[in-house]
Amino acid sequence: MSFHPRLVTTIAAALFIALTLSLGRWQVNRGAEKAERQRLLESRMAEAPVRLTGSVPSADTLMYRHVRVAGEWIAGRQVFVDNQIHDGRAGYFVVAPLRIDGSSDAVLVNRGWIARGPAYPAAPEVALPAGHVEVAGLATRPPARFLELSKDVVAGNVWQNLSIERYRELTGIPVLPVVVLQEGGLQPGLAAVHEKPDAGIAKHQEYALTWFSLAATAFALWVGLNLRRMR
Repeated sequence: MSFHPRLVTTIAAALFIALTLSLGRWQVNRGAEKAERQRLLESRMAEAPVRLTGSVPSADTLMYRHVRVAGEWIAGRQVFVDNQIHDGRAGYFVVAPLRIDGSSDAVLVNRGWIARGPAYPAAPEVALPAGHVEVAGLATRPPARFLELSKDVVAGNVWQNLSIERYRELTGIPVLPVVVLQEGGLQPGLAAVHEKPDAGIAKHQEYALTWFSLAATAFALWVGLNLRRMR
């Protein structure tokens, strides 16, 4: 066998390999950044609870911190976020706004999960207690969004997706940019919702592997196409 690389294929292969290696290294670096964020979020879960007293500039400072908040539930504004799975069963997240003591702001609280009832798609009856309450829980973002195939994604108090912006727009209530997953003191019939931080490291690792594999494949093809059997 003899090896006679051609100029055009060599230049093309070199450019493609350089590009894919660069993209792979970029994904590795992004993965390292996400790993650092993962460590930060996990460390927050071990810290003492933070008391919510009013508006915050962004969700970043509160994400995955244990929080406490006191106030009163805002009647008539509880929503049921559909298509939530718990122990293999479909149901809803029950989300209600809690007006924060001494503030005009409120915070959305995920009070727990409840199964669909015989009246589905209508939501089951879940009472919203009156009076002063104190809630403890984990500050998170709204649940993962589902693809919306039409504009009819809100049917009364049943929502296909929950977003802070949409809730503010439809209710006029100035809610904080986080959702608190209630821990303890749940109403009978509701199951606690748990969540762990996921900064998305695996996604970047998969992308990096894909780019490096493409670079290796291109190199192997370049070698194979330029090998010639000697006569």
